[in-house]
Amino acid sequence: MHLQICWEVNTGKVFFWVTLVVGWLIPAVGVALTLGLTGVSYRFGNICHINHKLGLEDFWGPLLAFATLALVLQFITIGYCINVYVRSLFDDKATTENSSGVPTYSHSVNAATARQAYRRVKRVVELQWRGATIVLLIIAEVVFFAVIFVSMDNSSQVNAELFERALPWLTCLAFSGGNKNLCLPQARGLVKDEGIVVAVLVCLAVCTDALLVSSC
Repeated sequence: MHLQICWEVNTGKVFFWVTLVVGWLIPAVGVALTLGLTGVSYRFGNICHINHKLGLEDFWGPLLAFATLALVLQFITIGYCINVYVRSLFDDKATTENSSGVPTYSHSVNAATARQAYRRVKRVVELQWRGATIVLLIIAEVVFFAVIFVSMDNSSQVNAELFERALPWLTCLAFSGGNKNLCLPQARGLVKDEGIVVAVLVCLAVCTDALLVSSC
């Protein structure tokens, strides 16, 4: 969409296959590096998740970097669309105001060019707005997902700070004979709220379904 709108590049089958291969190859390489350098384990109940060691460097960092680049690209494309739309409005207004006189050749060419650019951009947006919307939703979900799970990962590392925060919960367990249900109020501040984690997983599932529907 960015190439078609901002650079007037008509992508063909070669571009489609190249982007398809690259779109699968980069995540495959990322997964291979993550599994080889960091690995996964059952770290949050029955959820298998990436380990803490080098997780930020080989998983979360690249994930957020790609999300940031995609977001910047989307904003550039949206800004260009707004610029073309506003320019076409001013050109139409100027043409209407000068309709009683004889329009100059340069003004006529500029107005026609602006209107042609607007029609071209409008046609591309009408064809691809669903894909652009899904991209924005997935970017927002990636940022939400990364922030929540990185904070969960950092909060679960055993250190002096965690021990100090967990002391009331450990004391409760010691005096209650290990009754974890009785000590749940003391444990709430140690982890993220369950509703937030469920929201992340639901957003992930919804974005995946939306992407499949869009590709169909």
